[in-house]
Amino acid sequence: MFEVGGQYANRKGSYTVLSLSSDKMTVRYEDGSEAELRIAIQERIWENIKADVESSNAIRDRRAASNVQHFIKAVGAITDENLTPTIIRALATPSSKAAPPINIGDRFIYYSVKSKSFFAVATVTDDPQEMAAKDFVELEFDDDRVNVFPIDIDAFAVNHQQAVWLDSVELESQPKFKTMLDDPETYLPISEDDFELLAEALTEYVEDSVELEDEDDLDLDDDEELSDDLDDDLDL
Repeated sequence: MFEVGGQYANRKGSYTVLSLSSDKMTVRYEDGSEAELRIAIQERIWENIKADVESSNAIRDRRAASNVQHFIKAVGAITDENLTPTIIRALATPSSKAAPPINIGDRFIYYSVKSKSFFAVATVTDDPQEMAAKDFVELEFDDDRVNVFPIDIDAFAVNHQQAVWLDSVELESQPKFKTMLDDPETYLPISEDDFELLAEALTEYVEDSVELEDEDDLDLDDDEELSDDLDDDLDL
């Protein structure tokens, strides 16, 4: 997929491939800095970027035509252990009768009141199922029945280090939003532009974390190679 001299990009920026090996490549970014990256991970990131670019205009037009709503939904406490698709669905998708009308295609960014961070992006995929509120005791609903919406999770942080912190965000459509998310089961409508910027920030944080782990792996590989070389020298 990658070629020497070819120009590609990741979340850090555009780069040119200088050399290729079996599983790693050396690249130079536009600022002149160089890095050694794992090909498999960069291939996935590049494919995601291409797909985003190719589909962004079509998605925007389709959502505008279907009157998609964009919300930040506040939930209570969510721990690192809760940051899995199954538990995110269980904690974030039940909605009280006081919730605004929610339709298929509406999009959500989920916010943790306790940690003051945004941790997941999702899209409603079907009509809700009505369930007993007692099945969600930890959410402390006042209603006897709640609506549970099927969702497709577009991105999520696997720990709070990958989440987007409240103080790092500004929203043009809701300038005072930082004082409006103190209570669980808050549904804050925001503009599509604000939603996309916040969703992109969360996605970048997650992918940057993957790249940092990749670089850490490279450092460990280098340390192991250096240790092996020293052992060989000592044997001589």
